[in-house]
Amino acid sequence: MFNRFTDVARRVVREAAREANREVTDEHLLLALLDQRGTTSAKLLSAAGVTPDKVGQAFRTSERKGGLSDAETAAVLCELGIDVDEVVASVEHALGENVLAPPAHGGRFTRTAKDVLRGALAQAKSLRDRELGDEHLLLALAAHDGVAGQLLADHGLSYLDVRARLAA
Repeated sequence: MFNRFTDVARRVVREAAREANREVTDEHLLLALLDQRGTTSAKLLSAAGVTPDKVGQAFRTSERKGGLSDAETAAVLCELGIDVDEVVASVEHALGENVLAPPAHGGRFTRTAKDVLRGALAQAKSLRDRELGDEHLLLALAAHDGVAGQLLADHGLSYLDVRARLAA
């Protein structure tokens, strides 16, 4: 699969792996996309106001909630009358800060990151592109339910928005 990646897309994946303290996540892929100055994806992200600080904050907040995004929990928990932030605060008060964060592993790609990479390949195929580029990674991140997808949508970069902007 990696042989179909453009040089920029390969660089994104390598930088994401290099920057990961634990497992490589969609956060690392998004941050690596932001670092690619002058690329289509970096320009779209910058224009939408997506910054490394905002990405980091969104993922730190998610880690405190056991890796769950707001989109993944809000509807079900609201119906049950459960406030995730209150539960997290209570657990952290009793057991310590970040106790719900996933344990450290070493440099492996998470299921989510693998799903994003497979999704990027599917995006390239659906667009009939011969190579997988940074724009396909961005589309896959925007299409994926999770913290990165939610952050992008919050900045006006839902999957359909990204797809339309890339087509323009």
